Amino acid sequence: MIDSFNRRINYLRVSVTDRCNLRCRYCMEEEGVKLLPKNEILTIEDFIFVINTLIENGIEKVRITGGEPLIKRGIFILLENLNKEKLKDVSITTNGVLLERYSEKLKEIGIRRLNISLDTLKREKFKIITRRDFFDNVINGIKKAKNVGFDPIKVNIVAIRGFNDDEILNFVKFAIENELHVRFIEFMPFGEFGKEKFISNKEIFENISKFYNLIQIDKRNFDGPAKVFKINNFNAYLGFISPLTEHFCSRCNRIRLLSNGTIKTCLFSENLYSIKEEIKSRDKERLISKVKEILKTKPKKHNIDVKRIKFKKCQQEMNAIGG
Repeated sequence: MIDSFNRRINYLRVSVTDRCNLRCRYCMEEEGVKLLPKNEILTIEDFIFVINTLIENGIEKVRITGGEPLIKRGIFILLENLNKEKLKDVSITTNGVLLERYSEKLKEIGIRRLNISLDTLKREKFKIITRRDFFDNVINGIKKAKNVGFDPIKVNIVAIRGFNDDEILNFVKFAIENELHVRFIEFMPFGEFGKEKFISNKEIFENISKFYNLIQIDKRNFDGPAKVFKINNFNAYLGFISPLTEHFCSRCNRIRLLSNGTIKTCLFSENLYSIKEEIKSRDKERLISKVKEILKTKPKKHNIDVKRIKFKKCQQEMNAIGG
């Protein structure tokens, strides 16, 4: 599948639910979150049909996201029924709260990689940012995933000035001590924080480089938007994902399927395109034809200027998009 700018689309991110067991401040409101009615969300059978159809038509990488995917009823049925033989990679993004319970099962059914969202290594800060007291659950989940053999395990940090920028070096030590891939993600214009909270990855990289020798890894060895560096003399890696200051739009290879059966071609676009009718029809040709038409609308790049970042409330909350 090719878009209008000759980019090959081979990566599908699937938000299987907009529900979550946390209430992160840059993602969801504390109360009154407008969740999708359950009868509007795709069934597990719907997800299996659409994902496997897209795999048959060129999708090579699938990432399952949420909300929090591990609270989705039937999630393991879905994961077991993915056509993994035709996939180069199948992974899951989780907040880690349920990872201690489910790591072994995820490994057994063929999930190859884990991305775990964790924005602080301090319990009290964790309670502030997530509005929940599950810090120990997440740390224990990371350790359990490591013990059952997941490699790599990527820990994603959204860098927020004045909140966790004083923990940058702590995260580097965390990566070293646990032999992890830690990735710093630039704070994007969603949620309740303003642009004064933005911190660039360039600034983070320069701060780390004062204390550690970072060796850049050949991009061909790490497919994705991150610039990846090995921490010299350690079996640990740092990644820097910079969607605002160094956007990677020219090589964007992904589309997003939301839990209500809509396609989002760009994270920063407000446009949604429904394929729910085509999914329910179980007509593969009709479905692929519709998706290819939607790909023609994929923008060349996002239109956010880092110098004039406007933080606004989007039509879709991050819990429904999956990042």
